[in-house]
Amino acid sequence: MVKQVESTKLFYKKYPYKISYIRLYGFPTTDMLSAYWWFDYPTSKKDMSRRKNCLQFLKSLVGTKFANSSFTHVYFEDKETFECALGRFEDLQREVHYPFIDNLEETLQNQKQRVEIKNSLYHKKYRYKIDLKCDDNLEHSLGPALVEMYIDHENYFLNTNMRKFAETDPIVTSVGSNIRYGYVFRHSNYNVYTVYCKEYIDMELMAFVTSENIIKITKALLKSELDK
Repeated sequence: MVKQVESTKLFYKKYPYKISYIRLYGFPTTDMLSAYWWFDYPTSKKDMSRRKNCLQFLKSLVGTKFANSSFTHVYFEDKETFECALGRFEDLQREVHYPFIDNLEETLQNQKQRVEIKNSLYHKKYRYKIDLKCDDNLEHSLGPALVEMYIDHENYFLNTNMRKFAETDPIVTSVGSNIRYGYVFRHSNYNVYTVYCKEYIDMELMAFVTSENIIKITKALLKSELDK
């Protein structure tokens, strides 16, 4: 059964529609590689041929983009092309994404700032979130200062990584194979550092305080607030 998903964003900031297929291309050609292949793999020459035919058909369509991983993801610019693809090779489809409103692209383009369409506010309370980059300033100065000033403030919420600035070399305990072990948490660019703000005025203040480290500011736009 193909999973149906209502999308609230444009893929790659451009494509409203998406179909995920079983992997259509990019298979290893030797027995050695096949033995260590962890993705889906054609079970017969007929299976391989059908996947190739599907890929050839999809590549003939205009306004598409491809991304290959465990599945082959195909993105579509317009509804007509998307529906054309939906009607072919249905047995190879696994997931279909379509905009939850017809004018999603127009709605997003009309926003004056970056938005994320959601069913509820962040943590059911906060309208804005500010993502921060991790550098020496955040790790040694700004981060600890934000924890000291805002960790218990009702208009702000610091995510888990932000809260770790309150500790010196925090020990994280994990459990695996019935063995408990600890390791020292290290701040890194690979971690996500986010401050959630309740109202616009709270976001403005936090943006001023964290201006040198801001990656992006996002506003939660509720589905119930949109005119369908």
